[in-house]
Amino acid sequence: MRVLMSILAWLSLAVAAEVVVVDDNGQKLHLVEPAKRIISLAPNITEVLFHIGAGEQIIGADEYSNYPEAAKDILRVSNYAAANYELILSLKPDLVIAWQSGNGDKIINPLRKLGIPVFVVETQKIDGIPSLFRRFGELSGHKGQAEQLSAAFAKRLKDLRAAQANKSVVRTFYQIWDEPLITLNGEHMVSDIIDLCGGVNIFADAIPLVPYVNIESIVAADPQLIIAGGSQEEKPTWFESWQQWGGVSAVINKQIYLIPSDLMQRHSVRILEGAELMCGHLDSARLSG
Repeated sequence: MRVLMSILAWLSLAVAAEVVVVDDNGQKLHLVEPAKRIISLAPNITEVLFHIGAGEQIIGADEYSNYPEAAKDILRVSNYAAANYELILSLKPDLVIAWQSGNGDKIINPLRKLGIPVFVVETQKIDGIPSLFRRFGELSGHKGQAEQLSAAFAKRLKDLRAAQANKSVVRTFYQIWDEPLITLNGEHMVSDIIDLCGGVNIFADAIPLVPYVNIESIVAADPQLIIAGGSQEEKPTWFESWQQWGGVSAVINKQIYLIPSDLMQRHSVRILEGAELMCGHLDSARLSG
């Protein structure tokens, strides 16, 4: 009887330890227990893992993972173009977490062929980030902390959204590069944040996700606000380049701002900081008009 009870207890623990989580491609990932050795292939993934308490479990990361400070000490195993599969195999990961649009099938599929468990993320809306926290918590064994942080993020987001209710629409141009001019369409999370703040992305209907645009189309759309991803050190030169287009409302009213790219284009906890800055700049544009 004692032997039977011991077996049942062991089976119960084994079932409890098993992790089953569905990724953003709809694929169900099974792990016999939460991953102890994780490789992150994108900086947003690295940030979320650290945020939920799993930073010390990351044994390899992409070359752009630079936040928090401890992430800079992690061994580099990939960049935007390729992954070092031999190095990844030698690290014996329990789990690789990849970013679909950032890494692509060219990196993800070979990892799967090597028999490595791969979890793919592709968060397109800011409302999806709390779910990301929870799923990473399950995968890494930090479920309780992840649940708390997920709820806190959702609450802060709800409050920010409520504060934007009934505000006038602001035509917004978001610039990620200047030569050539590159922006983001309505499928990107940056556009979702513009919508959250009561704005409208003037290139929301553009194709593809990251379209090249020309100055004539920007002038024709007459944005009331121009936001670019970058640091304040870049502002003088970048700001000056817009002054030749004096017929654009954003130029006339001096509604041209920079928001650090890491706060707007990384799908992690810090995107709320970027969203709060974005909403503040839209309010400035409303007052200037």
